[in-house]
Amino acid sequence: MRILLITTLYPGYVSQSNIQATHAVHNFAKEWVKENELKVIRLWPYYPNIFRCLKKTKTMNKLAYEESFILDNVNIYRVPIPKIPKVRYRNKDIRLVAKKIIKTIINKENPDIIICDMLNPSIYIGELVAKACHSVLLASLHNSDIVYLSKKKNYKRFINTDQNVDKIVFRSKKIKENFLKVYDGNKNEKDYYKILFGINKTDIINSNKLERKIANANKIIMIACSLKKIKKVDVLINAFARIKDKKGYILKIIGDGPERVRLEKQVKALGSEDYIYFEGEKTRDETLALMEEADIFAMVSSPETFGLVYVEAMAKGCITIGSKGEGIDGVIIDGENGFLCIPDDIENLKVTLEKAIMLNIKDKKRIIYSAIDTASVLNHEDLAAKFLERIKNDMD
Repeated sequence: MRILLITTLYPGYVSQSNIQATHAVHNFAKEWVKENELKVIRLWPYYPNIFRCLKKTKTMNKLAYEESFILDNVNIYRVPIPKIPKVRYRNKDIRLVAKKIIKTIINKENPDIIICDMLNPSIYIGELVAKACHSVLLASLHNSDIVYLSKKKNYKRFINTDQNVDKIVFRSKKIKENFLKVYDGNKNEKDYYKILFGINKTDIINSNKLERKIANANKIIMIACSLKKIKKVDVLINAFARIKDKKGYILKIIGDGPERVRLEKQVKALGSEDYIYFEGEKTRDETLALMEEADIFAMVSSPETFGLVYVEAMAKGCITIGSKGEGIDGVIIDGENGFLCIPDDIENLKVTLEKAIMLNIKDKKRIIYSAIDTASVLNHEDLAAKFLERIKNDMD
């Protein structure tokens, strides 16, 4: 099968780290390329020079030129597309990029399927390429796409494209539910796929480390995320600070972002500097290593597309606490393989943290082993293969 993937969520150059760009989609791509012909178009938005005074312009425009490179045997083409701040992508720029893809990148080898990850601008470019190449067109939606569609002008633009979209892929059950709240097009269940992101099979903690971990007291709590408001790190800090007897217990905050200064002030105001630590930004491998040392992982972010970090924590033997009613709900089953909390409810999270801390060995072992069973199934090797198998079956 010949596959063309168009996305803005992808490494834009060989040495781009997991901190700078998510590799979740790439993990699928490197599985697909093993038995299929695959090309990735990494759209690179940049600001026209008239906006050079803006802080983001220098970073965005540094790589605003075409380049092809190979990463894990995947052929990737970085294609720049101009973006005017706070204005939707212009139709003329979308047409120019689509024309470039058709003429210079596809090179007469028409793809069987085009997967557009993120709607804007991927699906509008993909629509033009699919028409020219007579390809099956898939739209892969994230939580940010639902936010995008909530604006009438954006929804109107998408619904005009929707008739040319063959299938819609959702990254979680929650995204599908939210999409159906705003969607009034002609698609139905047969046109929908759900595909979760996965971990590496090698991410599962080894049995010796796991047994030692289960035997230890639950004293290290951690969160790993970008420090943004939607991650609700402030809720976790407040909940942890309310635990009465915290002697020997610590909270590690992994990550950086615009909320860090405010969160540090919050910790200081609570007098919690002795047991809440800001560890800063870490690579994925460093984060996974810290998860192996931690006992509890807690994050009550909202809105949340899916939250691969929860699955990583489960794979590393952490008692994992996630958000009720968000993307991870249904993967984490409350009381069975982890716990779920109402995102903004400090008291609910405090009680749940105490419950996780006080678990007896029998219940702790039951929950952790159930979590590892869940995480083992959610590996990107198997998920990527199942996704393509379903597509092939629908095309036959």
